[in-house]
Amino acid sequence: MDGFERRKEQKKESIRRAALELFQNYGFKKVSVSDIAERAGVSQVTIYNHFSNKEALIRDVLQWYAMILLARYKSMMESDRPFQEKLEDIVFDKSEVVSQFQGELLKTWMQNDPNMQDFIDNLYANHVLPVARKFFEEGLRQGNIDRRFSLETITYYIEIIRRGFFSTPEISEQAERNPALIKGLIELMTYGLNG
Repeated sequence: MDGFERRKEQKKESIRRAALELFQNYGFKKVSVSDIAERAGVSQVTIYNHFSNKEALIRDVLQWYAMILLARYKSMMESDRPFQEKLEDIVFDKSEVVSQFQGELLKTWMQNDPNMQDFIDNLYANHVLPVARKFFEEGLRQGNIDRRFSLETITYYIEIIRRGFFSTPEISEQAERNPALIKGLIELMTYGLNG
């Protein structure tokens, strides 16, 4: 990559970081391209040169953020820490992520954009699921997960929850408005009714 390309990528990265911070704090609707330009220290024209419109910017930022989260969760799962500690960190982190974006994340990310749906489905099948399977295999091997449940049962259960959660807008919208509900759902999915 030559100097021009490197500077172009650095500017794009700066725009993504500024947009992500603003979206996390204020949601997608309240943040304007002008707000992002000001935060990133670039002109609105620069943003439009990199992203055709606000929707394209949102999609790019969410895909970029998904890759950051994937790397973070993969690092958590592959660390040398005890399984239970890793599991609790992931549960806590996931509930924090969903409570950001002023309740607009799931609706924007999954329900209104077929491109995002395809991206998330592909990311899940090709990246998340293989890492999660290894993680749950570790939990089964160490006796941290009840051995009555096969790896196939666990992954199928997670897929049911994942698909069910996004199947109806009212379910995900209610969950986004109530961070305690998200945390409870994740804990219920993770620990079961026995706690």
